[in-house]
Order: sequence, then C-alpha cells, then structure tokens
Amino acid sequence: MWQNPKALVTTKPGKGQKCINEILNRILIKDIDARVIEYVQNVILIYSNLDPLVIYGLLFASPPSCAEKVYPFQSIIDATNEREIVVNVMNFMKNRVKDIKTFYVRCYSRGISVNCREIEMGVGIGLKGLINVDFKDPEVILHVNVLKEFAGISLLRKNQEKFRTTLLDKI
Repeated sequence: MWQNPKALVTTKPGKGQKCINEILNRILIKDIDARVIEYVQNVILIYSNLDPLVIYGLLFASPPSCAEKVYPFQSIIDATNEREIVVNVMNFMKNRVKDIKTFYVRCYSRGISVNCREIEMGVGIGLKGLINVDFKDPEVILHVNVLKEFAGISLLRKNQEKFRTTLLDKI
C-alpha cells in the first residue's frame, strides 16, 4: 500500500471536484487502488502504487480539461522547515549534478506559510560551484511544493509541468 503522494496537480479555479473524476479516469486504468484528493482549493494530490513518471505520462497522454500543471514527485521531504527543506533538496540535487549543467529553483507554498525565497536562495547558494543557476534558459527547473506535512520535489524541464503550452513557450 502507498503512504506518500506520487504527484500534485493544480486545477483551474473552482474545478477541483471535476478534475478529481477526470484524473481518476486516467489513473484507474493502471492502478485500481489509486486515490485522488483535493488537498487545498485547486491543488490535488494523487496517491498510487504507480511510479510518479507513469502517472505523469498517463495524464499527459489524455490531459484532464480542468488541470493546469502536474508535478510528479521524485522525492518527498518529511519537513516543512525552510532549513530542513534546503538541506534535503541539496542532498537530492547532489546525486543528479553529473547530468545537469544549469538549473533554477521554484518554490510553491500550498496551504502553509513558508519563506519560499529563503528556500530558493538557500538551494541556489548551497549548490554554488557544483551546478550553475540560470534564470533565463535553465536546463531543468527544480520545483519545491511545500505542503502542510511535507515538501514534494520535482525536477522538470522548462514548461514541462504545463498541460497546455502557449506559442510563446515554444519560441
């Protein structure tokens, strides 16, 4: 059985319940025990036995009409304190530095008050010398979703979390 969520989906305003049904329609094909809950308004958590990237693929193969973005969690940090999050994110990134040349950090507070700027700057400064921070054209973006009980880490290419990209995103 699963304990931690495998992905987070943001929805269009007021579309949480509709989106839960659409997401379940895609995930139940592969995992009949999956659970989807609206954590806070417009933020949905997916609990499943599937790998987070499989969930990501299922959702992108047939995007829910109400969904805006999806963040497959490559790591869960059982902390909401800024310092603990920074240390754990740095450890997570140190294992992946060999493959990545540039990155930047995006932090999102989901139902909890945290200093996202401190997390973003702490990780960027902590990894100085190992990997370069690039705001204009990063190879990957490290998304840190801080929720009430934990922080979920997603490492995605630019705009990879979006279900629908605009023409400007492709230029």
